[in-house]
Amino acid sequence: MKTTPIVSVLFLISLFALTTGCKKDEVVPAFEINDAPYTAQLAFTTKNQTFATNAEGKNIIRVVLDGTGTYSFAGNVTLVDKFDFVLATGAATHKVTYTTTTGDKIYSTMTTQVGQTNITGTTTFTGGTGRFAKIKGSSPNAGPLVSATGEGSWKEEGGKVTF
Repeated sequence: MKTTPIVSVLFLISLFALTTGCKKDEVVPAFEINDAPYTAQLAFTTKNQTFATNAEGKNIIRVVLDGTGTYSFAGNVTLVDKFDFVLATGAATHKVTYTTTTGDKIYSTMTTQVGQTNITGTTTFTGGTGRFAKIKGSSPNAGPLVSATGEGSWKEEGGKVTF
């Protein structure tokens, strides 16, 4: 039986399409970055604060901060930090949402303690969206006391992150 040149060409094109369309199983890493050191420099302005009493009957200041900054693993971010500052102890537990320039979110909790000249604490990542959906890790944080105008900053150094 004789095959025509068109049928042979079509057979070769089909065979080429089938073999180039098949991909080997790709290994997808569990995490893009695993236990990597990172740094951050963040600045904020007090958006609002109100005096209240918490569930334990302690006098607190409810605070909301807006800010911007940079994480070495995520680039530029904006942030919203909400926390209750306990007047008697100088302690606070924060819930912070960072938004990257791509729209991904990073969530963290922070515990802080006011000292005589600065504020120190720990930032712990608790999750996120997009690229940072599985983020985890923590770092010490520190910054000067908040200014009379409600502005301040903090940095994170010495921590590690996985996502």
